[in-house]
Amino acid sequence: MAVEKARDLPAGDARDDLLLALLRGALRDAAPEWILKEAVESDLAKEAQPYLGVRLPLAAVALAHPSCSDALRAETLRRCSAPQLANLGHSRCGDVLARAVVTELESRGPHRQPMTPTLLEEPTAPQLVLREADLHDVVFTGALDLLPTYPRLEIEDRTDGDDILAGLDRHEAATSAFTTMWEQLVTLHTRRHRHLVEWAPDDSTKRVIRDHLLGAVPWDVEPSLLEEVARDHLAEFTAAELITRMCLMAREGVAPDEVRSRFVSELDMLTPQRRKYAERILNLGEDELKYALRTAVSWVESAAAGPWRHLLAPSRAKTRYGEPHTWHASGELLVTLGRLFADTAVKALRLWEPDDKHSGPRPQDLQWVHAMLLHLPRLTDEVREKAKAVVRHIRPRTRGRWDYTDFRTERDDRQLTELRAAIERILADPSAPSRRSALGDPQQITVRDLANAPDEALHDYLARHTDDELTEKALLSFAHSPYRPKLSLSDVLAFHSAPDTALLRITMDLRRLLGGGPNLRESWTRQLLALPDCAPELVRALPAWSALTVGGARHGTAHAVVASAVLTALGDDDAAWSRFATSPASYSGPTAWLRLGDVLDAAAKGEEWPKPPGSR
Repeated sequence: MAVEKARDLPAGDARDDLLLALLRGALRDAAPEWILKEAVESDLAKEAQPYLGVRLPLAAVALAHPSCSDALRAETLRRCSAPQLANLGHSRCGDVLARAVVTELESRGPHRQPMTPTLLEEPTAPQLVLREADLHDVVFTGALDLLPTYPRLEIEDRTDGDDILAGLDRHEAATSAFTTMWEQLVTLHTRRHRHLVEWAPDDSTKRVIRDHLLGAVPWDVEPSLLEEVARDHLAEFTAAELITRMCLMAREGVAPDEVRSRFVSELDMLTPQRRKYAERILNLGEDELKYALRTAVSWVESAAAGPWRHLLAPSRAKTRYGEPHTWHASGELLVTLGRLFADTAVKALRLWEPDDKHSGPRPQDLQWVHAMLLHLPRLTDEVREKAKAVVRHIRPRTRGRWDYTDFRTERDDRQLTELRAAIERILADPSAPSRRSALGDPQQITVRDLANAPDEALHDYLARHTDDELTEKALLSFAHSPYRPKLSLSDVLAFHSAPDTALLRITMDLRRLLGGGPNLRESWTRQLLALPDCAPELVRALPAWSALTVGGARHGTAHAVVASAVLTALGDDDAAWSRFATSPASYSGPTAWLRLGDVLDAAAKGEEWPKPPGSR
């Protein structure tokens, strides 16, 4: 009855729902061929829906049905677009349909051609199918096997330099396209990361996949696999270190054959391709040898700026909405990986040499040093001295006033300056519990530096460096950053050896020590008036205008202790009150620094108004 009703119903959602119910219910074991054809035709006639893409639930059930013939299945799949094949080859489609989808993909050649930029813009059917995240294992593996391969470097054996450069440019563009393709796949198929690593048909493809796991989506990688690929990547440094050591020996005049004999055991441990490259380096000219001397350092530079950039700073890895990523790896594993990288970077640091002919300085010239200092458990004197040498050598370019710089150069110079400052702070304060918040040399740190320090870092810094001058800088920093949720002025004052006199001395000399505009005076005044025991002499030392206009119950009114100091000084003397009302104390300018006590004394005694205290 229901079958006849399905034949009579006009095309539409009601008929599709009935056909789907029949194929999943009463006809799930056997169905007439016309119903299977009707189901297929109905779905294939539909257009892709906005935001939902291609959905073929009816055709998927029909093509996976026991009564569906191989001929109908093959004919239908032949008519499907690549996105439709991806939808039909979903994870629940069944082995029969999955194998049929792979067979159809294989017929849409050519396959496994070397990657080109064109194949990124005009993808093959397997590439399009792999844009579906929920694929059957058979379909997923079958599509992988048909993907474009790592591009070949094709340079004709001619002496024309232009041809060689053109060939290198083509290879670079193709390699970039291959990398982009795999970045998309690794980012989409997060549940299949181990499958991808184990499937990789050659070392080049495996390296690209591994680097994307480390550098593109490390937070989505299963912990054991993340550690595995990270250690595998660091193992490649061995070849880079060996090349640098061999070049150092060759630079000293040792013949290539003798260099090979001295390193024969280490060369034997390399892959044939890497060994061939390492041995070929020894036959380079003097200029090329100088370049090869940087192999170890260049490797670590590229790792810190590329595949390891998120692993070395996991808290800074954010989603496109600015939220931190949730990592599958534990904090302990991330710390372990950071230390492994730092140990490798130390080996490169020992081989670092200044290079005056090196191209313009870039942030990545110092990123690896900064990461190494952050992740080493302990900074030895050797590491500190060599790191200082690197920082002295790598500095932003010196330019004249009218020299032109583009946005990228200015950005790189700014980042380089920030990295230099961060490294110098760590080297000057190596005992900081968190080197990322190290504040540097207590003798050179400024009030503004302390104002920008996090509460916990500032408290720890003062606890480790017991110095009254440093504590007074920290007290003054509250004028620049008055809102500290976890640290108060009293907390900092407790580090001073003479807290009772420190605030008074600072306030008496506030113009020289603090300077700045009204906001700084007001912040300092509010901090002092908020103290539980603000002494009268301290109130009298405050800038008069600020003391009379901040801290009260309403905006622009005086604090109770200020009012008390004024009443005590002027009493019932109407003339003194009149003189006080015409005092030169002001909101800004030199007279804004006039102390409240000096103004009150002059008003009470009828003397000349005081001169502003000395400036810086």
